[in-house]
Amino acid sequence: MDLLTIQDHEPPMGDTAGHQPLSFCRALWATPTDLEAEAPAHRIVHARVLQLHVPARLDRLGLRRAQGYHKCGSTVDRDWVTAFRVLVWDGDAWAVHRDKRDVPCPDAEDAVLWFDLEGVETATAVVEVRRCGIDEWWPSWNLVSGALVLEGEPLGPLAPRRETLLDLDGVSLDGLPDGLEAERGQGEVRYRSAGLEVGFCLGRAGFSFLALDDAERGLGTSLLRRSPGLFFQGPQLHPVGGAPVAMPALRNRAHGTTRVEGNRVTYDLALGDTGVSYRLAWEVLPDRLVLDAERHCERPLRAWRSSAWTLGLDSTATPCHVVGGTVRTGETGLVRLPAWLHAPGFGSLRLEGDNVLVRSDAVRPLDLTTLEVRLGEEPQPEGDVLVPAGRARARVEWRLDRPDVPLSDDAPPEVRQAVERCALTALSYRADTATLTNNGASMHCPICMDMWSASAVQIGPVLPGLDALDLVRDSLERWLDGGQGYTSGRLLQDGAFHDAEDEYLMTGAACLLGLADLLEHAGTPGWVARYRGPIRVQLDKMKARDLDGDGLVESPYRTGVSGTGQWSTNWFDVVSYGWKDAFTNALLYPALVRLARVLPGIEAADLADGLGEWAVRLRRSYTPTFLNPETGWLAGWRCRDDRLHDHAFLAPNGAAVCGGVLEDGLARDVVERLWAEAERVGMPDATLGLPGNLRPIPDHDLADIMQGYPLGCYQNGGRTHSQSRHFVGALYRVGMTDEADALLRRLCRGLADGAVYGGSRSGLDWRYWDGRPCGYEGLLTDQFGILSVALDRYGRPGA
Repeated sequence: MDLLTIQDHEPPMGDTAGHQPLSFCRALWATPTDLEAEAPAHRIVHARVLQLHVPARLDRLGLRRAQGYHKCGSTVDRDWVTAFRVLVWDGDAWAVHRDKRDVPCPDAEDAVLWFDLEGVETATAVVEVRRCGIDEWWPSWNLVSGALVLEGEPLGPLAPRRETLLDLDGVSLDGLPDGLEAERGQGEVRYRSAGLEVGFCLGRAGFSFLALDDAERGLGTSLLRRSPGLFFQGPQLHPVGGAPVAMPALRNRAHGTTRVEGNRVTYDLALGDTGVSYRLAWEVLPDRLVLDAERHCERPLRAWRSSAWTLGLDSTATPCHVVGGTVRTGETGLVRLPAWLHAPGFGSLRLEGDNVLVRSDAVRPLDLTTLEVRLGEEPQPEGDVLVPAGRARARVEWRLDRPDVPLSDDAPPEVRQAVERCALTALSYRADTATLTNNGASMHCPICMDMWSASAVQIGPVLPGLDALDLVRDSLERWLDGGQGYTSGRLLQDGAFHDAEDEYLMTGAACLLGLADLLEHAGTPGWVARYRGPIRVQLDKMKARDLDGDGLVESPYRTGVSGTGQWSTNWFDVVSYGWKDAFTNALLYPALVRLARVLPGIEAADLADGLGEWAVRLRRSYTPTFLNPETGWLAGWRCRDDRLHDHAFLAPNGAAVCGGVLEDGLARDVVERLWAEAERVGMPDATLGLPGNLRPIPDHDLADIMQGYPLGCYQNGGRTHSQSRHFVGALYRVGMTDEADALLRRLCRGLADGAVYGGSRSGLDWRYWDGRPCGYEGLLTDQFGILSVALDRYGRPGA
């Protein structure tokens, strides 16, 4: 039988809880082995873990093709494993049982390659995929989840279900501090202040409710993921080689007491027969929570999961994320304190403490993001942790706060509110992938790098020793090291490889512009020396995309020809931008100019060779290629049939003006004409965003998935804050300051009120012109790029 398909007992709640698998996927930081000399110094691989309750006999491992990383909505790659290791647990340590390199691709779509495991007996095994066919050194979660078959036979039954309750050792809510209210409800006590509401379960250690309010809109929305059959909160423990002891479903062998004394809630509990016990004392204050945690462990313990406290957060309420210094060892997602737990639209908690790490993860199929408090544990390279024997103590403060982003005294109230409430939202970092992302529950999109860098430069420090640009550096390093993303990485088409950046031209341009921002403001010769090779590779690849020598880059795969139903070469991925793309080339120009200027100053003059001359050629070709003589503004693209495609696009025109690729007089004329067109068509109030285009895009210029929808729906002129920074910035650039100020204030009003972003799949990130939602993610990182314009306009000089 396939051991990876075994599921735990059925819960009594049916499909509200779901069956719990006995195997799971892990993302791991990997460093090169002796046989991986060409691999990046740090990369993320994935492993499939078999965690049975009793030993099993492992007979053979099968490998098959499976879905790879989702780089593009128009294609699905089928990747395959080319190198793996099988690790088995002998009760005390891990041993490499099989290490196989140069595994061939299965010769048929449904073929399985088999590898003998010699009947080894173990309760726990790890199949670590070290390399794959398409994504090479970065095997994806999708691949590892679907490519493996592990045949064998369990040698015993599943552990029985067992969930216990804590005894109640008294509840008194007397003596609360000023500004704090409390009440006892059904199975909980709950505390409320002006900006914080938190509930504690009485029968099980964990939060029952958590709400923040930094916008004075009123508390009421819990950030916690809740389900009748699942409890994602509180302490968790899953020893290596055995059944879970404290987990979200079926098993919680915790014995002890709960005591409530005023604003203090204390849990004393022992976890099964593991020798692990906790005292978890929470103090609730009007503006913070304080956790005094103590753990006693009778003997060293290896565990897949060991958390003194876990928050399971509901991404449909809001996609929370954690911002802090990433720890690149063991299972991904570890962050040093201090750190931020940010809940977009609701507020932020600043976490500070000693002797702890926190771990953040996102489980999109469950609409779940997590924060785990790891008390004095040691992450292991196989993905488990060592819980040392003895006592470990920590005091962790969770304080309602915001990062300090300096603003001038004349900043309008709505601008100030948008910056204060959304600065961390703009830094939508996922610690488990070590990169900025669409949002805290979504994937990373390097095509947004220029937006991240523009915002990060203006936001500046977010924690002691952590600048917003450090998060951009992490994201650029992943790209330079070959890590894939949406719109980035290798694609396989008709038996040949090419880069996704050959289709999504804007990804390379955005990343080079982000690189210029990083090098100008935080570049060092040492960092450039480390990445000199990958930077050279990316510059050469981008130059090779100038297919006809005019300085402009083109895509041979996305031609922009009407009626082809193709996807885009830029961020507007379901509009058929193609061949020569005005948006992409508008970003590429300032990237070349700035890299040519900055690289020689950080001991990398060789990398700058030819960039200035390339920029001159691009600028010389740009206006004749894209200026539409009939409208007086720039078309979106010139297709391979040498036809202009112009639907009054705001972002490409704005980017061209801001990037300096147009002559000053023409830039002013272009912006004035588009402003007049916006007034003519009755562009709606900007509070809910700007349209991407002012004139309807016919179906023949849209990707097949977008056809049949009217003007105002999603990327056919839908209102969104995404990419709005370019047109507003262009208004400022040409001196139309009153118009720019008016748009900026309305856009910031939408951000400050939390009206244009929400939980996963809420669709608030795009609106019809009448205001109805027509988006998908609910929150897109690009929406907050407008803050870079706000800070450029109203940031405190010298801050």
